[in-house]
Amino acid sequence: MKRLAGWLRRSWDGQTGPLGRMIIGLTLPAEMLYRGAVFLRNRGHDLGFLPESEGDIPVISVGNIAVAGTGKTPVSSWLLGRLTSMGHSPALVTRGYGSDEIFLYEAWNPGVPVVVHESKLEGVARAAREGATVAVLDDGFQHRALKRDVDIVLLAAEHGLDGPALPRGRFREAASALARADAIVVTRKVATQDEACALGRLAMAWAPNAVWGQIHLKEDVWTELVGEPRVDAPAGDLLAVAGIAEPDAFHEMVRSRASGVVECMAFPDHHPFSDKDVRRIVERAGGRPVVTTEKDAVKLRTYSQEMPRTYVLRLRVAWDFGQDAVMELIRRALDKNR
Repeated sequence: MKRLAGWLRRSWDGQTGPLGRMIIGLTLPAEMLYRGAVFLRNRGHDLGFLPESEGDIPVISVGNIAVAGTGKTPVSSWLLGRLTSMGHSPALVTRGYGSDEIFLYEAWNPGVPVVVHESKLEGVARAAREGATVAVLDDGFQHRALKRDVDIVLLAAEHGLDGPALPRGRFREAASALARADAIVVTRKVATQDEACALGRLAMAWAPNAVWGQIHLKEDVWTELVGEPRVDAPAGDLLAVAGIAEPDAFHEMVRSRASGVVECMAFPDHHPFSDKDVRRIVERAGGRPVVTTEKDAVKLRTYSQEMPRTYVLRLRVAWDFGQDAVMELIRRALDKNR
């Protein structure tokens, strides 16, 4: 299943060749069925036929209209930190598709509960029982059965605003769904600020009353897989290893900072590295240092003795604009619940 998901993501970016384009074209009927199901579900919620339940504590959703690659994990983690600094006791509620992300949340925000549950409503209830005063929903925009006090939607500048829906493309909903958003935040990794702003202006046409912000996910510090918490950037030729939704953006970030040639080695998103994978990495590296993501480092640390010298590139959330407006929106929503 993960191999299929990885193949689909490569096909959306035109990386599977003529045969891939032909195969993905055959998924048009499935896309139409998917769009129809999403329309009926949303219409049911809009008309009140499908209920929306109130959480036991205020709920802030961080979601998107596309599959992966929007920076949801680092933005949600940043928000948890801000809520803590404001005197709240937040919890992260997630369905837990990737254990690597759960470990990252726990590492980035020590002491903040991470609640994993198939049901968002039950997850929020559990967070409340554990003493949380506000819940941050990881990937909550499409889960309308649970009311939320603030709906934040992330758009990746590298994705654009609209396109084919699942399974033919990466989009879960059309751009018109942004009308439900309270805040639209455009994230960028390798896109320019002007490109991100252009996308934001298009998005705001669908949600003129929403707050608009923009974030750059940029290099923070280099660390080692095991050892020093901060080191100098690696020099010379490198092998970049990534098992994330969109490895090309990570590879481009490494290339832009490297002094030598960077070869790229990609694995499917949430890939569970094995002994065989590590042997392949060692062979491919050929004595060169390896660079990887924080998400992959969580799993590769198990193989620290077998891996070549491995550097981890940590990213940080840097606001281009809109931080104060988004936080004011959240403050007002939380004050209503006091």
